[in-house]
Amino acid sequence: MFRTADAVVIGAGVNGASTAYNLVKAGLRKVVLLEKGLIASGGTGRSAAIIRQHYSHPDLVRLVKRSVEIFHHFDDEVGGSPGFVNCGWAFLVPDYVSEGFDRNLEMQRSLGIDTREIDRRQLLEMEPRIDLGGVDRIAWEPGAGYADPHATTAAYAGRFRDRGGRLLSLTPVEGLRVEGGRVAGVRTPRGEISTGVVVNAAGPWAGRVAAWAGVEAPIQVTREEEILMETAEVGGPPRLVFSDMAKAIYYRPHGPSRTLVGRGFPKEYRQVDPDGYERSADADFIRETRDRFLQRFPSFHKALAIDAYTGLYDVTPDWNPILGRVEGVEGFYMCAGFSGHGFKIAPGVGELMAEEIVAGQARAADISRFSLSRFRRGDLIGGAYGGNRA
Repeated sequence: MFRTADAVVIGAGVNGASTAYNLVKAGLRKVVLLEKGLIASGGTGRSAAIIRQHYSHPDLVRLVKRSVEIFHHFDDEVGGSPGFVNCGWAFLVPDYVSEGFDRNLEMQRSLGIDTREIDRRQLLEMEPRIDLGGVDRIAWEPGAGYADPHATTAAYAGRFRDRGGRLLSLTPVEGLRVEGGRVAGVRTPRGEISTGVVVNAAGPWAGRVAAWAGVEAPIQVTREEEILMETAEVGGPPRLVFSDMAKAIYYRPHGPSRTLVGRGFPKEYRQVDPDGYERSADADFIRETRDRFLQRFPSFHKALAIDAYTGLYDVTPDWNPILGRVEGVEGFYMCAGFSGHGFKIAPGVGELMAEEIVAGQARAADISRFSLSRFRRGDLIGGAYGGNRA
């Protein structure tokens, strides 16, 4: 057990593991990554793990662009495999968001994203089984896909340890020591670790960790449900990843035979206690979400729902993350509030957090727009589509 550390990262989800890895890569010698359970046991482990770059804020697009580059070259950039499958991503939108759709595509292309609008015929050539009723326009991103959240987190954690980092699983944080307006230590059941740098990457528990530092972080925890369907007998899963705004669902392949299906905005978001919530999906959710999916894929009526479960989102008021140093508490950094975006942007987030901590400022992209202070100023980040489609 380290008694002192150059930095302590709280939470070994994908963003905590990525940040810890990048801190040791940047030259910090003694970095400790603390996890109350096992790695990826919070929101990460039940992420849909969709990887796409279609966002409406330029700073978020720059961040996810770097992340997708890393996913494409993960073994060279980090080491190991994230289970990335580059099958492409289609965004199906209704007519009432047409203006925002045009604006976003133009902005994304200006930043070097390979994205384009395609017509129905082009999509049907890729996936002829889909019914496109209610779809007004379609965005296509060929470099997108999905990955394995456990494999990705394990790769980061493994490379972190290879470089000399210390991962302490089953080690909950019990409090922080703050002296004279700066972080001084982290308390655990195994003893206190003295440190001048603490990164709050605690996901659904990040609000509690912030409170220990005397910081109010406006993070709500919501329960998110998904269905896993066996689709081998109906010709296999959809051939690409879909975000279907017209049906308010998303769906993607889950290996060679199965399909993962979840609900998107608009829907009712239910706040829960991350230490005590119903982990089984509701029967009404299963029926409704399956019905919406079958309206898109009528030939899938024999597909079996074989599992349904819940995960967690850590949600901010504007559905965008909180990143970087916190005013008023020197040495305390936020890396939380990802609002459903966290997995896909984690590789880039880890690099930027390490730059912010080691070099004093994130260089590759501006993360000041994601500071905690924006909520106090009332300077929230707007989105083109509503909900977590920032």
